[in-house]
Amino acid sequence: MRANTRSRSPASSRSLASPESLRMSRNFIANSGVACAGLLASLLWGGCRADVSAAADYPRTVPVLEAGAAVSFGSGLYVQEKENPVHLADFRFYEVHPGDVFLFSAKGYLYQLAFYNEDINPDYIHSYCYSPEESWASYTKNLGTLGWRGGTRRFTGHGWARLVVRRLDGKPVGAEDKAFVEQHCCFARRDVPYEEQPCFAGEIADTAAKVNALRSGDTLVFALLTDNHYVINGHWEDTAHNMQAVGRASPFDALIHLGDFTDGMTPLAITKEYFARQYADMQRLGVPLYLVLGNHDSNYFRSNPQSLSAGEQSRLYLQHELPYYYADFADKRLRVLFLYSFDHTQDGQNKRYGFPLEEVDWVRQTLAATPADYKVLVCCHVPLLASMHFWSTEIRNSGAMIQVLEDFNADGRLLAFVHGHVHSDMVDTSSLSFPVVAIGCAKIEDEQEHKVPGSVTYSRAVGDVTQELWDVLVVNTRTGRLDFVRFGAGEDRSIGREQ
Repeated sequence: MRANTRSRSPASSRSLASPESLRMSRNFIANSGVACAGLLASLLWGGCRADVSAAADYPRTVPVLEAGAAVSFGSGLYVQEKENPVHLADFRFYEVHPGDVFLFSAKGYLYQLAFYNEDINPDYIHSYCYSPEESWASYTKNLGTLGWRGGTRRFTGHGWARLVVRRLDGKPVGAEDKAFVEQHCCFARRDVPYEEQPCFAGEIADTAAKVNALRSGDTLVFALLTDNHYVINGHWEDTAHNMQAVGRASPFDALIHLGDFTDGMTPLAITKEYFARQYADMQRLGVPLYLVLGNHDSNYFRSNPQSLSAGEQSRLYLQHELPYYYADFADKRLRVLFLYSFDHTQDGQNKRYGFPLEEVDWVRQTLAATPADYKVLVCCHVPLLASMHFWSTEIRNSGAMIQVLEDFNADGRLLAFVHGHVHSDMVDTSSLSFPVVAIGCAKIEDEQEHKVPGSVTYSRAVGDVTQELWDVLVVNTRTGRLDFVRFGAGEDRSIGREQ
């Protein structure tokens, strides 16, 4: 696997040290100086005596600690200490490269850094499997009862570090400890530029050439992606840079993202940080961004207690009050609707997926007010048809939504209903008077089991062009033709014909 130069993260057995082992650790440190946590970690991540002069000018990041939290020695997972809060820890995974430094000068405290490497559990790619902390980095099991230390650490390898701190005297910790330690520690990390990947060069050139061949005075060109499910040690940075490279060679008019920016399993503060990183990368395209809310964007997954309401999601992701909206491209006479299709507060699997009745009414009114010479494209996360959705037998209020769309399409102005969510490609041109188009997931995943008949899921591989999956959508508003030009795994698709 290639060296990882991705952007930095700010990002369960409870095998923490017992009081007896803490006392042993204190005695060991007092008698023999700082103890390093294992030969492998020492070789990979750097020794105890650090030359930090080179890091003097590196940007610095202060950890955000939580009192009564720790990192499990056995699993590397973040855990809460409900009865005996003797540790401070930060949920975030801090990406480090050779030469980066962790500075620690909090007298009366000791720390350990849990280390995670680039190895990826293949289950995350090839099966229905979500990492509980949205991290695909593998814990090196370097933490130990004799690993507590003070002072500075210089890193000699690439990976991710996670901080856990305790008092030297082993007493419980609280807000004052948190504030003091945060004032006396930081990561000093150099800015590492993105390294262009040779495996994508041909695909970048080929995609741009195809789009340029389709471009005309009647077309709009959209970068189109869905379900990237950002994780630590994932491949979002490759996706972002590949979109930027294609956009430089064949400029986009806008970007459309059909939702699921993260898995929705982390604390809300972390989810916001992960989304902010993606949003900044998308903004670098220099075009308008049109985002759709996915089910995971409610931060509800696996009973996450820090979930978001529809209004909170709208303000965070869309910068709107309502979770649905439209955009007009007046020069090309096109209106695009962006719909909301999941409510985690509804009771029952079949009720969560679908459309509120007030949204159905809004769509009816919006279409009725659409100028007669406009065509319409509808973008959504969840499919309109239950036949295209493995996870439920019905889509709430889909019948009412379909009727509204069918009524509008009496004169053939509805180009398509385009959605994500199902992590596979599919086109249904026979069930309704307009096409329903599913887009596969930008996340590298090729799990085959939870898919409906007729859908296609392509094999994916890290470090290969199939690692990527997203489209450039070329809309010809004169003919009504839609060309989905695929970047990465999958095939180009065209709907409609030249007239």
